Amino acid sequence: MRKLWRLGERSLSIRAIQPDDETLWLALMKNMSWATRYKRGARRPEELRPEDARRAVSPDPGNEIALVAMAASASEQDMVGVARAARSGAETWEFALVVLDAWQRRGVGRRLMIALMESLQEHRAKVLEGDVIASNRNMLDFVTRLGFEIRAHPDQPHVKRVARRLGQRGEAVDAESTEQGSDI
Repeated sequence: MRKLWRLGERSLSIRAIQPDDETLWLALMKNMSWATRYKRGARRPEELRPEDARRAVSPDPGNEIALVAMAASASEQDMVGVARAARSGAETWEFALVVLDAWQRRGVGRRLMIALMESLQEHRAKVLEGDVIASNRNMLDFVTRLGFEIRAHPDQPHVKRVARRLGQRGEAVDAESTEQGSDI
């Protein structure tokens, strides 16, 4: 999968993460702001171990999907976002999404999530769910526009559980026509 579009002077693409993306993934993790790291439950850069990077760029093909948004110019290529999903039940998958601060609200997160939902349909997934810190209003608004329902988390009062049913192939694409103003 390779989806391309232009954003300013950079070309952006979405593709599956690859084992040789380790350095790019580490740079993404190091370049996240404290606020983005906190809202996504990510480790601090000094806490990252080499095995974390190896694991992140080598998802289990039957049970995990990891897509990356890559921004390229004539002189460099950067990983600016990652959307992941891991099987949490027979037909249920749990997602995680992170987009670097400078790339937020520019359509990167929306495109990553739509690509992730399309990929999950190939795995016969029926439900995509995730946990969002209750105070993360931007993310809750974002997933609502993508058709997710928001519920109380069964175990953590400061977290919301968001879920979206995935229907027939092509249904996830309907989310692409949603409002483009605010994006993660």
